[in-house]
Amino acid sequence: MTTSNLQKIVAEKLISDMLQCQSVRQKERNDWKVLVMDRLATRIISASFVEDIMKKREPLGMLEAVYFIQPTEKSIDELISDFDKGNAFVPKYKAAHVFFTEACNAELFTKLTQSKCAKYIKTLREVNIAFLPYERQVFTLDSPDTFFIAYDPSQAQVRATHLDVIAEQIATLCATLGEYPTIRYRCDNEKMLEFAHAVQQKLNQYKADDTTMGEGGDKAKSVLLLLDRGFDAVSPLLHELTFQGMAHDLLNIENDVFEYEVQTPAGDPKINPGQKQKVLLDENDDLWTELRHQHIAVVTQSITKKIKDFAIQKRVKETDRGERTTMKDLSLMIKKMPQYQKELNAYALHFNIAEQCMNAYNRNSGEKLCSVEQNLAMGTDPEGDRIKDHMRNIVPLLLDTVIGVQDKLRIIMLYILHKNGNVHIGFFPL
Repeated sequence: MTTSNLQKIVAEKLISDMLQCQSVRQKERNDWKVLVMDRLATRIISASFVEDIMKKREPLGMLEAVYFIQPTEKSIDELISDFDKGNAFVPKYKAAHVFFTEACNAELFTKLTQSKCAKYIKTLREVNIAFLPYERQVFTLDSPDTFFIAYDPSQAQVRATHLDVIAEQIATLCATLGEYPTIRYRCDNEKMLEFAHAVQQKLNQYKADDTTMGEGGDKAKSVLLLLDRGFDAVSPLLHELTFQGMAHDLLNIENDVFEYEVQTPAGDPKINPGQKQKVLLDENDDLWTELRHQHIAVVTQSITKKIKDFAIQKRVKETDRGERTTMKDLSLMIKKMPQYQKELNAYALHFNIAEQCMNAYNRNSGEKLCSVEQNLAMGTDPEGDRIKDHMRNIVPLLLDTVIGVQDKLRIIMLYILHKNGNVHIGFFPL
């Protein structure tokens, strides 16, 4: 399967299938459009003029609107409401070009076409992109409720409908990549058989619309591997030691935004520690994409080496470099080399993230925690010898006041999984 850059593939598809659609393309110089999206679509695409369909919007009756939304009842109701004169004196927009992330079911389609909104619709199409291309080779379905719905007995009535939506999202991924894969799934879980059949049905529908899907002289048959969380319940409980995983686990990063201090060239670090700045850690950050999946020890060494190499390349005096690279050294370099502020700030950002990760790791007894976590996950010590009594290592951590409650719960859950659930909870000194 060719996934060299999933984000680029999605961007090209959105431009060609939606923004450059014949009925949407501007015919006059000042023929602007408003882009209106719901939650999922907003996370899929970013544009210069974007409006969230769920938010209160000012009417722009002189402009046509491009709607990029999921075909859900909530989103369609908002679309209908925008052109219902019962809710306003005039429609919000001159006309609507509607693009669904995936196929719309018959009931909602009928509801839309029989509404007052129908006469304002100039375009009605499916883009078939109902997933988030989170990284170049990573996607997510943006469905945090799936675990709860899949395993909670009280959600049995909505489970089938929800899994059908998830199956459709996965099918749009395969369609976007032009793949018609063989499906493999974990047979230990009966629900996975049902889910695999749902995905296959969706794929067959896309294949019927595009017979070339998955074909090509140089294409090998791809495989879609479907696994549920029961396949590996241990990994989510372990502390990540890769750069990206550690940063998200230990630092206050929300929506991939990290806040740090930037030292101005003329500033004195002793008097003015710097200005607060927020940065987005994404594909546009070359250093982040290079380092994010590496072990934190490798990252620390790599950043230090890059800074020293940069200093040598720019002929920085050896007395200004220092033996060990610190944030103070970087601040001084930025002050003395304002012409290279952009490059040095990039190094300072990731050095800062790595340094904060290691400080939090050491402050929260990270080495002890990770050692015990790995022992429980593997059942052996670092030398490969079987551990007979894990409680000798667990009890001191549970009694340690420095270690937080959530980290202690991780250890307890790992122990329960290690014992296959054969543990009396009263056994733990909580």
